Amino acid sequence: MGVCRRPLRFWRVLLVLSLTPLMGVGAAPAHDRVGAKLAPELRALYEAYRVARESGRPVMSPDPAIPIVEDRVLIDAVASGDVGDLRRSLVDLGMREAVTAGRIVSGQLPIAAIPAMAALAELRFARAAISTTRRPR
Repeated sequence: MGVCRRPLRFWRVLLVLSLTPLMGVGAAPAHDRVGAKLAPELRALYEAYRVARESGRPVMSPDPAIPIVEDRVLIDAVASGDVGDLRRSLVDLGMREAVTAGRIVSGQLPIAAIPAMAALAELRFARAAISTTRRPR
């Protein structure tokens, strides 16, 4: 049958375009992808924690629905794969009272460990466990 006789330049361009996603060119920076794993309230809480530490003041939650106990926050983290792997990694970061339900790990994580948690390959997404109250009927 016929042989494809496209110019060499065509093949070079095709090769570069096909390899670009693998090389990370044009993709979001790594820190943006890591931050995308965190709900906005966790990013805001870590920033408040960082500022409080630098100024020597106690940490105040930017959201009253997110309680802080001894520089820890209750989180719900969704596993990207095996939930047991995520649980072990979070416990290694200092999580207390870690429990699992389906693909979710919940527990008290040190606020200082939020960036390290976001970098875990086992993590798909994490959010603060918001406290709610019920009104009597």
